Amino acid sequence: MTSAYLDEAGSITRSFTEEYHRVLAGDRGEKTVPISRLEPGSVRWLVETYYRSKAFQSQSPATQKDKKSVLNRYCSNVGELPFKKIRKSDIEASQMKRSGTPGAADKLVKYLKALFNWAISAELATFNPANGVTKIHKSPGFHTWSEAELGRYRAVYPLGSMARLAMELMLNLGVRRSDLVKLGWRNLVGDRIEFMPEKGSGKYAQSLSLPVTDELREALDAITHEQPTFLVTEYGKAFSGNGFGNKMRQWCNDADLPECSSHGLRKASATILAEAGATEHQLMAIFGWSDSKMAQHYTKAAQSKRIIDAGFERRKTYVARKNVPLSSNRNSGETNLGKNDGKTTSEERNGGPGGPAEFQENQQLNPVWDEDPIL
Repeated sequence: MTSAYLDEAGSITRSFTEEYHRVLAGDRGEKTVPISRLEPGSVRWLVETYYRSKAFQSQSPATQKDKKSVLNRYCSNVGELPFKKIRKSDIEASQMKRSGTPGAADKLVKYLKALFNWAISAELATFNPANGVTKIHKSPGFHTWSEAELGRYRAVYPLGSMARLAMELMLNLGVRRSDLVKLGWRNLVGDRIEFMPEKGSGKYAQSLSLPVTDELREALDAITHEQPTFLVTEYGKAFSGNGFGNKMRQWCNDADLPECSSHGLRKASATILAEAGATEHQLMAIFGWSDSKMAQHYTKAAQSKRIIDAGFERRKTYVARKNVPLSSNRNSGETNLGKNDGKTTSEERNGGPGGPAEFQENQQLNPVWDEDPIL
């Protein structure tokens, strides 16, 4: 590490913090290796050629950095091997070697699949050895904040605090933290927040324009600082993406919400919108998703919840109907036969057996519903 540790005021510099997290993530800052120094056809040669491709260069800086970190570590073990001899069993072996961190293991498979897909399109490979390798990470992902957890967080952090502003920004806009830390007054255009998402900007180059909700407006009005970004550290500086993630972790822990996280707020935002009736295309536009896979996850869950609730409402109606007395004027154990034995009633004169009177009594004993009850 080469960044200065402290500034003139004795505070840890932002450059040191960013380099520290970069090193922890596995990026040792290796310089690009000249292709001429590599063995043609080796895994390292393929990876370095991929780094120079249009497909790789069009991705966001954050994505490039993450892929380099993963693929460079992979090359440190198998970089000298010929990539054309890599088979599915080799990919699975590399995956299982990292099974102690299943998320990282699956990420390696994901990036290798992208690498070989590019190699096929560039006519450098004829098949993808990563195809068919299944995930080993079965976790449902980040915890989605509940209404109770949102209420607890708001009770701990009042309006005007950085912690409260951060939560309202993420919940009401649904932005990634890499975009969140860059938002500021320049992005506030009338009653909307407008910005270009960092992820996918190279491919899609589509800006987002999101409305400012009443809750977010109230939080923004409580800001007292005049810094370029909405969120600032205790030193008045903008957060880095990793720095904000660590700070959000601290805020959640202090509020006794250990399962909650910044990304969980993005999931909560999508859940609320889906349950409010937002369509797949609306969710894709709001969250900047390029396909409907993620949007379908939320809309299907919301639809399932509505179907379940509707089913229980019908059950509630059915049970209530069954509990209604058959006749409010009849005593328990009393029958018309006992009361009218030996008498000629007006009901018998009005049609006899099977006539209106008998039909009316059968209705009392065996009521016919307007529609079939469904449990």
